[in-house]
Formats: sequence, structure tokens, C-alpha cells
Amino acid sequence: MAERVMRHVSAAPYTLRSAEFRAFNFDHPLEEITSAAAYRQVEIRDWFPEFAMVHLFHFALERKDGLFSYREFRDFCQDDEDGQGFSREAQDKVNSLVRNAGCTLQAAVNAIKWRVGNAFYSFLRELYLIARLREAGLDARIHPLADALFRVDAWCGRTTVEMYVANSLFKGGQGGRKPHPETYLEDQGGFSFVRLEIQKQHTFGKLHLPTDEEVDRCIADLRKSAGTGCV
Repeated sequence: MAERVMRHVSAAPYTLRSAEFRAFNFDHPLEEITSAAAYRQVEIRDWFPEFAMVHLFHFALERKDGLFSYREFRDFCQDDEDGQGFSREAQDKVNSLVRNAGCTLQAAVNAIKWRVGNAFYSFLRELYLIARLREAGLDARIHPLADALFRVDAWCGRTTVEMYVANSLFKGGQGGRKPHPETYLEDQGGFSFVRLEIQKQHTFGKLHLPTDEEVDRCIADLRKSAGTGCV
């Protein structure tokens, strides 16, 4: 996996147009699962698999050469070697929870579905943001290593972009338990940091994208950032 990620070339993200995201049928990975039920399984909520999901999403994107549905991602995991490894790891986590934590099989499976489904939606938002930034004339870039290692969802020159849905538990303002890119890059010097915080949307069963106003603020922040090399 590590070697495959190191030599991965991101090409497909730069061919996407933002209009595609509103017309594409991504399926509904979260089904009827609720966040309250899913988050009770803390071991899965806080699970970081060896086969990072963002890597697999990027691999599937390049193989498909464009957007793909959640069902297509599941098919990818059946015939891709690293996808198979991820599936085994997820199944082991489910079995461990049922065996050692007194969790029902359905509750454990639902928690995994919620974890993977939300990661899928997050990945799609990152692709949408790249499309919007490039349509605005910015040389926005993306790569799974930047995401997995530094929590960088996109970058322009030496300015990073971090995008997240406001959540007091994970990320929100200066709070939340998840680290920001500054944690890894601030001491390296020469980097500047832009955050795109998306407000919660309350419709279920659809991909929630950042609003035009939220994206416009991000674009303005990038253009203000000194020495970004974005344009």
C-alpha cells in the first residue's frame, strides 16, 4: 500500500466540473443509520484503518477516470488488492466489537457503514472544492498523501486548505479533537493555512456540498494569502 500511495498520480480530479456533482447519483451509503446510534460504537468512530480510506477513494477515482457511486466503490473493494485488505480489516473490527464489547452484529455493521459512508461524502466534497477552485482560476491541487499525513484537503502553492463540517466533537472553530494542518506543518516554515468550515445541513440521504458563499470566502482567503502561487 505505501509504495502504491507514494507513486500515485492524481489526474482525474482535475478533469471534474462542479456541475457534475449535483447531477450524479452517488447512492446513499448512510442508509437509515443515525449518527447517535453509530457514534455509540466509539472503537469504530475513532478507527483509523491501516488501509486509509482516502487512499482507496483516490485509487478508485483514477481507475474509473471520473466520479463513482458508493456501490461502485464497494465493487472496487472486491477486486482491488488493497480494497480487499481494507474489507478484511473492517470485518475484523466488526467481529472484535461483537466478540469483546458486547455489541450486536447489526450495530457494529451500521457503525462501519456510517464511518465509511461519511468518509466517502467527505472525499466527494474535497473533489467538488478542487473543481470550484480551479474554475475560479486557482491552481488547486490534491493528493491522498497530503490528506492522510497532514490533513490537507487541497493546496495552492504553499497555502493549504482544510475543509470540514462544523462539529464540536471533531472540528469546529478552534475546538474538536482532530488535528489541523498547522499541527504538522507550522514548524516547517513558509506555509499559510486557510480553513473552510461548512455549517451543518439537516437533510438526510444526500451529498452536502459547501454553499456558494462558503466557497467564495475560501477563494477570497486564498487570493489574500501572500505568495500562494495559486494563479
